Amino acid sequence: MNEFNIIGLIDKKIKGKSFDNDEINWIINNIYSIPDFQLSAWVTAVFIKGLDKKETAELTRAMAYSGHVLTLKRHEEDYDSNNPETAVSNRGFVDKHSTGGVGDKVSLVLSPVLAALGFKVSKFSGGSLGYTGGTVDKLMSIPGFRLDLDIKEFEAQIKDLGIAIASQTEDFAPADKKIYALRDKTATVESIPLIASSVMSKKIAAGADTILIDLKCGSGAFMKDKSSAKALRKQILSIADELKLDVKVLISNMDQPLGYAVGNALEVQEAIEILDGKLKNDTYDLVIELASQLVPKSEVIDVIESGKAAVKFDEWISAQNGDLKKFKETYSNIPNETYIATDDAYMKSMSCEMIGNIANNLALKEDGTKDYSAGIIFHKKLGDSVKKGEKIFSVYANAEKELIDNAIAQVLESVYFSHSKVSSPKLFN
Repeated sequence: MNEFNIIGLIDKKIKGKSFDNDEINWIINNIYSIPDFQLSAWVTAVFIKGLDKKETAELTRAMAYSGHVLTLKRHEEDYDSNNPETAVSNRGFVDKHSTGGVGDKVSLVLSPVLAALGFKVSKFSGGSLGYTGGTVDKLMSIPGFRLDLDIKEFEAQIKDLGIAIASQTEDFAPADKKIYALRDKTATVESIPLIASSVMSKKIAAGADTILIDLKCGSGAFMKDKSSAKALRKQILSIADELKLDVKVLISNMDQPLGYAVGNALEVQEAIEILDGKLKNDTYDLVIELASQLVPKSEVIDVIESGKAAVKFDEWISAQNGDLKKFKETYSNIPNETYIATDDAYMKSMSCEMIGNIANNLALKEDGTKDYSAGIIFHKKLGDSVKKGEKIFSVYANAEKELIDNAIAQVLESVYFSHSKVSSPKLFN
């Protein structure tokens, strides 16, 4: 392989030229020896000048194979699509990814649903990126829950239980983890090629047969408008085509928080309510729509209403040492304050990104640790009528009342009302 240097490659991209495969692989192979300030410059150059489809596909492949790649295979003898008993024993390996949204707890619900339907769910997840909460952060609110599964534990749990979600480690797509962290620190998060390659590299490493992508679009997403969301969908499908992957992409609305809860423990509680059949909201609708990309909708609904998905959730959390009993005890009485409507109106719009930032800031303690109980619950959604004296939202935190009151004031600045009737946004674009 030819010898390259990082300064030359930064300069090449600044001038708008394309990298060849050897150059991309040199970057990835040397990612830990390149100083952060130079790698950040390279990421910034890519952010500004972009990558073509072949560059993006090769970057995806290189990052995926920068560490261990699972090669999970279905045992065909265990699967008979015409036999109701064996049809749900092993339908293949599936992974789901969201491009990031506020209040997005879909993975907590969809993963056990898919596992209960007979799919093997293998997922590696990063922490929160920017103002969006990550699946890892939500799971960390469950006392004892282990995210640091090693490869053998991960594979064994998928085989035995059909579901495993772990934090992204150095073993899997380590180059992506490095670039992912730098993007968060250099204001280069919103790069379509880098988002697409990051998403897909982790999915390839996780060994899935089928990849479900929940692509968020709206004020609380990295893709603020439909044209950007469609561009990212096109980029993801281009990678899938180049690398011969089975990928399904659904664009969903993120002009308001998904569901009612924003905040780690609060979102886990909402997920449990949905799985227990106590709540049907837009989170529920999105889970149904995503799972229906793989099986008939009636099957998806049945696996929730029968309680099979809830049982799978409990088994999954227990398998990774999570204590749901202690979780419920810990978060059963979180201090909170509720804002009450002072007039009749309609929920018109909100700055969903600001809501995400408020929730994140509320959770951040002075010592740098997180208050997993902190967050916001909305009692009304966009388009809903609000009557004087009704609850609009509640702010939760193990904090002084002054901090909670300040968060309430900030949420109010982020929500807009109308005296004229407004329509609710469509969940799917």
